Amino acid sequence: MTNPDRPCPHEDFEAYVDVARLTSSDTDPTVVGYTANIKVRCAGCKEQFRWTGVPAGSSPRQPMCSIDETELRAPLRPASADPDFGMGLPGFAVQYREGRP
Repeated sequence: MTNPDRPCPHEDFEAYVDVARLTSSDTDPTVVGYTANIKVRCAGCKEQFRWTGVPAGSSPRQPMCSIDETELRAPLRPASADPDFGMGLPGFAVQYREGRP
């Protein structure tokens, strides 16, 4: 039982992982990439954890995170696939510039 007067020690965790196949289109089932979306939270107090040092957006080349930093979006490929598998997919990045409207 959690004591409301003391911070949670975050000793146990829950992780949600959604692995998806990316296809050419709704009408073409050819697989062109894979992605894993990962969320982690404390099993005791249910506080969401945030991914540190990961840019916001989505990319076939590197892990990125959601704008609120609670979901890691990581491209992946089968070990037997070519290293450039999935590289032709589009992505996007969210950038914050202080002092700009």
